[in-house]
Amino acid sequence: MRKLLRSIPLIFLVVLAACGGTTSNNGGGGGGGQVRLKSIQVTANSLSLLTGATEQFTATGTYSGTGGTKDLTSVTWTSSNTGVATIASGGMVTAKTQGSTTITATSGTVSGSATLTVTATLASIAVTPANPSIAPGTTQAFKATGTYSDNSTQDITGSATWSSSATGVANISNAVPIQGLATAVAHGSSTITATSGSISGATTLTVTNGVLQSIAVTPSNSTVALGTVRQFTATGTFLDGTTTTTQDITNLVTWSSSNVGVASITISGAVTGLKTGSTTITATSGSISGNTQLTVNVANLSSIAIQPGDATIAPATTIQFSAVGTFSDGSTRNITNQVAWSSSNPAAATIQNSTATGVSQGDSTISASLNSISNSVTLTVSGATILSISVTPSGRSIAAGTQLPFIATGVFSDSSAQDITNNVTWASSNTAFAKVSNTAGSNGVVTAVSTGSVTIKATFGSVSGSAPLTVNSATLTSISLAPTTFLLAPASTKQYDAIGNYSDGSTYNLNVVAQWNSSSTTLATVTSYGLVTGESAGTTSITAKMGSVTSNAASLIVSSSPLVSLAVMPGTASVPETIETSFTAIGTFGDGSTQDLTQSVQWTAAPASVATISNVGGSIGIATGVAVGNATITAIFAAQVGTASLSVTNATLTSITISPGNPQIGAGGTQQFVATGNFSDGTTQNITNQVTWTSSNVNVAVINAVGLATSAGTGTTTVKAALNGVTDTTVLTVQ
Repeated sequence: MRKLLRSIPLIFLVVLAACGGTTSNNGGGGGGGQVRLKSIQVTANSLSLLTGATEQFTATGTYSGTGGTKDLTSVTWTSSNTGVATIASGGMVTAKTQGSTTITATSGTVSGSATLTVTATLASIAVTPANPSIAPGTTQAFKATGTYSDNSTQDITGSATWSSSATGVANISNAVPIQGLATAVAHGSSTITATSGSISGATTLTVTNGVLQSIAVTPSNSTVALGTVRQFTATGTFLDGTTTTTQDITNLVTWSSSNVGVASITISGAVTGLKTGSTTITATSGSISGNTQLTVNVANLSSIAIQPGDATIAPATTIQFSAVGTFSDGSTRNITNQVAWSSSNPAAATIQNSTATGVSQGDSTISASLNSISNSVTLTVSGATILSISVTPSGRSIAAGTQLPFIATGVFSDSSAQDITNNVTWASSNTAFAKVSNTAGSNGVVTAVSTGSVTIKATFGSVSGSAPLTVNSATLTSISLAPTTFLLAPASTKQYDAIGNYSDGSTYNLNVVAQWNSSSTTLATVTSYGLVTGESAGTTSITAKMGSVTSNAASLIVSSSPLVSLAVMPGTASVPETIETSFTAIGTFGDGSTQDLTQSVQWTAAPASVATISNVGGSIGIATGVAVGNATITAIFAAQVGTASLSVTNATLTSITISPGNPQIGAGGTQQFVATGNFSDGTTQNITNQVTWTSSNVNVAVINAVGLATSAGTGTTTVKAALNGVTDTTVLTVQ
């Protein structure tokens, strides 16, 4: 027995030597040539399954050294989303419902995974509404709803193929975005079918002999707030023998507003209040029409702010004022053209259509009044005389056929600097090369004519300033239009950009000089500067042309699908008192598409005592903290509402940081500065558009209200940003 016991260790060593060492099936292990599991690969014949299907997954282990690979049977299997698919201990997966899940195999500390996608099979299609009746010449929108093998449903109106069994009775569209829209042709019946693959669904459409008797326009005798949108509906009453039926014919009638200055209306019946007053909204079809009265008001106007505030100008110069109304719902809107402007001392300053002109030295109170609400600022006309004029930009080179706006900044004897672009007389040293405008609204805008060098000159009294301009020989090679595709809702807008590409590699924005076109103005209209407005459902092309060069055709879809929800982002925000923050409104439509509607919605903030939010162009969606508290930010469009929460804190501005610090630019160049506010609660905010920007030497560079500095000459100037008594400075060098 003792001999047997002594022999056991020897036998074990022999066996061990024969095996070449130990094998570890986990991620641990030591050295000395030990084989260990390095990785696991998860595979299957298919990583895409239909609901209800099964699939065997395999785990293959890769070992260190000479261990090679082998199938692993003792791994632990898991599914990250058991609602989508489950997996048994042996690796058999069962697909449950549509979606994705991660299938993981784990052994010790080593794991591997693969993503499985589960899709459902289409089982049936339901077409709604069921068996409708419509009159000849009218339309009916059908919807296709697919039911899948996992009992889920989905709107497949846009992906199904539509057909009509009797096109002489009714035809049906497969065109984006009006798929499923049937048009009645003549009396009779037609089977309307939606097909996807081998699955189809159908219903019967009856076209009656109905004759239009009258049109009702709703809402009737309504009011709309200035700057907001209201959708009108036209309901037609039809007579077929002794049977009377009604039908929505909103998209079939011709809409009109008797006073387009008070309210405009799209082809699809969306009205925008433009000016206080009344107008008649009319819907017409053939010889039949219906109408209602619409009043645009500012009944809930609570206050008026005049911008800029107290100001000083020199004699014979002008300043443009604007009036922004704050309403009881916390919204702000531009009411410059609604208020009555007045000057308390016409001997010092006059005002007409919001433009004040300095007459002689003295003070005048400039007032804006509307509906018993008024406000005023003080305009001081100094006795300062002009010393010099800085013309910017200086030293630029542009291509023939393009435009470039120039700015004249006057330096006066009281050390003040003032934008006098609209007060100087502009001239070009050679109009064969470049012309400059003295027309109101385009003062200082230069149009390049042909190759050469000119001097653009601005004169005020006996003082002049100038800047050189070169018109180069670059030729326009192409125009790039952006965006290339876009979705719009009726009454919403989108600014397009036309970028000209020239032979020398330069690019210019051609929005103002290009000729804009919409291939179908019944679907969308476009202004002379590229602002597109959706009119009615369909697809149109937007193009821009300059000379013989035409841009790419940008596809614009005006949605026929109803807006089903609005989301305001961010959902929650915090801002100190008097500081601004921006919100965005995203609309989701019935077909699942989304659109940025920030520029089209009506914004409100409640209570207005805590925060306000702007509906004024250039600042739409920007909220301002008024007092400490919590406010609800609301976006409204086409009867849909989205909200967000805004907290206004008592944090105070402690410092401002201008970036970049001490930059250098070349002559003719520009520099965008950013102002960041640092607050007492440790937060920071971008306050670039809130601070007051100044340049200490306008003969070196001028800076506009949003921090863009433009060179006027070589040298250095101190750029300053100021807000609420807090300032920061940096030095700009123009070389």
